[in-house]
Amino acid sequence: MSDVNKPEFWNELYINNSAAWDLKSPTPAFIDLLSSEYFDGRKKFLVVGCGYGYDAIEAAKKGFEVTALDFSEKAIEFARSLAQKEKVNINFLVEDFFNLNNTFSNSFEIIFDYVTYCAIDPKRRKEYADKIYQLLKPEGIFAIILFPIENRIGGPPFAVDVNEATDLFSEKLELIISTDKINSIKPRKGRELLQIYRRANGKKS
Repeated sequence: MSDVNKPEFWNELYINNSAAWDLKSPTPAFIDLLSSEYFDGRKKFLVVGCGYGYDAIEAAKKGFEVTALDFSEKAIEFARSLAQKEKVNINFLVEDFFNLNNTFSNSFEIIFDYVTYCAIDPKRRKEYADKIYQLLKPEGIFAIILFPIENRIGGPPFAVDVNEATDLFSEKLELIISTDKINSIKPRKGRELLQIYRRANGKKS
């Protein structure tokens, strides 16, 4: 499990074309989100664990100011090339999410996660939730598609428990919506759920 905390682990998967989670296209449910009321009026956007950058590029095409981060240098190399072909400007970062420094605190109006929460060491999930809160602007939105929701041993991806995730994110954020009525790809239907949280003005008590 310790390997998932190291960039080499993820870089090797991309180098060997073993990124089984990659859809090779933008996430259908994410495309729907981009034009939703939840994102309306917000611009500064962070995609965590962006991989090959399909979702980040789709957001940039819609006019969002996108920062996209991944642990893997190989993934970001591909994403930068793809963004150039698509003629969009994105601030790509090869970085450990947990190491984002204080210059990014309160920086983003939207943060999106799909298959990053399930990829980190499960022991670091509370640390992850705290980091999301730190990075969001007041009134900012955190959208996450929880996957895989199932009982399974080992990982990555590590099994996701909806109640655990909700408790962790709700410590500091307000849950706005939690639904499985999303545009899931066929193999993932029934195994994922969209949650949207809002950071209130002032710390949640």
